Amino acid sequence: MDFTRTEGIPIKIFNRSNYKWYILGLSILTYGIIAGAERMCIPVLFKEISTDLNLNLVSVGTIWGLDPLAGIFVGLPGGLLVDRFGIKRTLTAICILAGIFSALRGLSVNFAGMAVTSFLFGMTTAILPGIVPKTTSVWFKKRQLGFTNALIVIGPSIFAMAATQTSATVLSPLLGGWRNVLFVLSIPAFIIGVLWFFTSREPDKRDSEIRETVQVPFRQALSRVVHIKEIWIIALICLFSWGGIMGFTGYLPLYLRNIGWEPIEADSIMTAINGANLIGSIPMVLLASKFTGYKTMLFLSIAVTIIGTGLLIIVNDTAIWPLLIISNFIRSGGAAAGNVLIFETRGVGGTYGGTALGLVSSVGMAGAFLAPPIGNSFADISPSMPFLFWACFAALSLPLFIFLRKSKDLRTVPEVH
Repeated sequence: MDFTRTEGIPIKIFNRSNYKWYILGLSILTYGIIAGAERMCIPVLFKEISTDLNLNLVSVGTIWGLDPLAGIFVGLPGGLLVDRFGIKRTLTAICILAGIFSALRGLSVNFAGMAVTSFLFGMTTAILPGIVPKTTSVWFKKRQLGFTNALIVIGPSIFAMAATQTSATVLSPLLGGWRNVLFVLSIPAFIIGVLWFFTSREPDKRDSEIRETVQVPFRQALSRVVHIKEIWIIALICLFSWGGIMGFTGYLPLYLRNIGWEPIEADSIMTAINGANLIGSIPMVLLASKFTGYKTMLFLSIAVTIIGTGLLIIVNDTAIWPLLIISNFIRSGGAAAGNVLIFETRGVGGTYGGTALGLVSSVGMAGAFLAPPIGNSFADISPSMPFLFWACFAALSLPLFIFLRKSKDLRTVPEVH
């Protein structure tokens, strides 16, 4: 058997042809545990946290927005780091730090403590969109990019389903409160960090059609990416669409509880939303790769998000379930489609993929930071009014598609010297 090695240590479990699937699985776990379980346990715990720390709705929205605020500062540097130092070392460090910062949130005794620790944890979650998808461009062939990115995107949905369904109604009573929930959910990140440490450093060249996966200097990567117009357009699209989605996600459980829903019902609908994203991701991305194209899929995803969020202001309780399940199923292909659009942009490819993803993430996180507290402030007018704000905010992204060229076949970047 042909062994894959890491730092001279033979790993006999996988041959070379299968090792890339182990890397993909590890990427899914990384994204799922940190951006899924450890991040998405917070919305369903907000009721308990706000009571314990004496927080109002704007304070809650601010804390939820501080998570993506960190992405403004670390998204681009994270992409530069992974393009310079490689996937293995970068993700090893991020997973360890994610475990530490996630646990620190459980030590908070007031708004300031929760805000600071949420910002620190947000540095690790916000950096992942600029790093994890690069594993697909490095390890897999062009025709597999859509499918593998869809698999990565479903990771957070799987773990978010478990977190939203159990964190407040099962784990908190079992473990003795929201603090212990955060401590326990922080443990898996450390384990994933150890697994990344023992992975091989480079893919087999036979497994990839994207030849240029060399590590490039910071200045070269940044100079290349910032001059690509399409990357800035995609970044602005993410700024508005991520803002709408982030605000909606953080506010919905609180909104449902405040209008009289039982906690288990409010948590269950969050689980159903993540389940719809999970089930829809692969078929919607396959639909894009075969028929509609990734640009059209991203546009459809955002448009459906706008409609689903906006209609919450007028629908009755019974209609909320089908509205959110259907809209989230249809929009589920958007994240993977956006990643593939970035990789397919001329001049990006595998070599500059991390930097391009990081730039898009930094800009997108600005919207995800601003929209939640602003939207929450509209609750003083009406409990459902924040949804209208977030729908309008996301709608600002749609005219930008006019300036985004139709995606072409993946272009390999010129040889790096």
